[in-house]
Amino acid sequence: MTKKKTPGIAAKRGTLEDFLTSVAENPGIDWKRFLPWALSNQDVAARVEIANWMLDHGADPARVNSHEGTNALHVMFGKREHDYIREAKLLQRFLDGGADINLKAPKWNLPIYAIIENYGISDKELGPFYDVIFSYPGIDWDIIVGKAFGKPVTLKEYVDLDAQQHPDLHRRMHDYLQHGPSPRPEFN
Repeated sequence: MTKKKTPGIAAKRGTLEDFLTSVAENPGIDWKRFLPWALSNQDVAARVEIANWMLDHGADPARVNSHEGTNALHVMFGKREHDYIREAKLLQRFLDGGADINLKAPKWNLPIYAIIENYGISDKELGPFYDVIFSYPGIDWDIIVGKAFGKPVTLKEYVDLDAQQHPDLHRRMHDYLQHGPSPRPEFN
């Protein structure tokens, strides 16, 4: 007899079909709380399919993990493998649904900080994510994200210090600061 997968394990390690089967087999489990688990699925296609299904069926895109103080953006930006176009659409759904781009988590810092610290992805690859991020108002560039040279450093100063590694992020930040959000991207 094989043990049934819980919705959390299916979201994290399975396909959409695995997840849906698990939800049906475990009617007493609140599957909506496993949205961050879906975003940590190593199979990018499954990650996107499961997360979209969850959002379509009532999962809260703005939910904050009470244990770590993170949201969906922290988890998404911490992954190394991406389908940037499909995940940019998902990112837009999270932001439209109230996910906080300024949420500072104790371990993970800010979502934009998580992008900078993810050395597995290049600035050029991040273009579709930047298109979405910089189309939203309210990014707080003055939040303290750490220290440099013994002094507190804001997100803006951190992006400035990182300009060589992420020149497009740097350019877009300054354009955002000067002109406000860019036009919202249109996805096919």
